[in-house]
Parts: sequence; C-alpha cells; structure tokens
Amino acid sequence: MVVLALMALFLVWVVVGVGIWVEVKITNWKRLAEIKSVDAASYRTFKNFVNDIESKTNWNVKIISGLRTKERQKELMRENAKNASVEKSRHVMGRAIDINLYQKNWLSRIWLKKFNSTRDWRNTGVVKISEKYGLLWGGNYRSYHDPVHFEIR
Repeated sequence: MVVLALMALFLVWVVVGVGIWVEVKITNWKRLAEIKSVDAASYRTFKNFVNDIESKTNWNVKIISGLRTKERQKELMRENAKNASVEKSRHVMGRAIDINLYQKNWLSRIWLKKFNSTRDWRNTGVVKISEKYGLLWGGNYRSYHDPVHFEIR
C-alpha cells in the first residue's frame, strides 16, 4: 500500500514537472517568435543566448517578457517611473528580454527572479554568457535593480 502511494506520488511529480517544462518551452517559443516578427537578428541572438544558458549552466530559462506594445510600456511606466519610456524601451523595439531562471531541486524548483541579488545572478554564469553576445545586463544599472533584463545595445 505504501509502495503504491509512493509510486502515485512520484507519477504526479513527473506529470506536474513535465507540464511546467512544456508550459515554459511554449511560452519561450511564443515570446521569441514575437521578437522574430520585428527583428530577426535579435531573435537569433536571444535564441542562442537562452540555448547557451540551458546547455552550459544548471539553469533553465523562462522568458517573462519580450516584445512589448507601446501601450504596455506606458502602463509599466505608470506603475514604476523607473521603467523606460516608450521611446527608450528596447522591449518595444524587440531588442530586450526579461528572464527568470529555475532548476529542479528534487520535489521542487529553485527560482531566480528580480528580487534576487546581482551576486546570485552572477553566480549562475548567465551574466558571463550575456557578455558573449554583447548584451547589456540590467543588474549593472546603478539606480535600478533589474537583474532579469538583458538587451541588445
């Protein structure tokens, strides 16, 4: 009976894990496709950047923001005046992505998000990979903590 319960629990864990992985991959594909529709070179850079992170580190990527409409950027500015204006936002141009990182930790996941320190982000190796692509990293901003942000200059 205990063995069956453990097997059922394991099966649920696998199904949920696969479901999260599929959802993340579909989201990433959609966000990259939106960028490709306005800037094919940016698409290639970000696609390669994400692939390198996932193949050269222990981290997986979830793209939480890519191409934004001017209206969405205005909304974000109203929410936080430190966000870039429509004229300056690389997201509006299809030249920026925001990402979260995650890795499996037995029954759960460890996430790196905006609130994590720049040191935590540097320790992942992602910042070093971004340098390979000449990306500007939001963790280097002096007046705004934005370690999830990577943009093409």
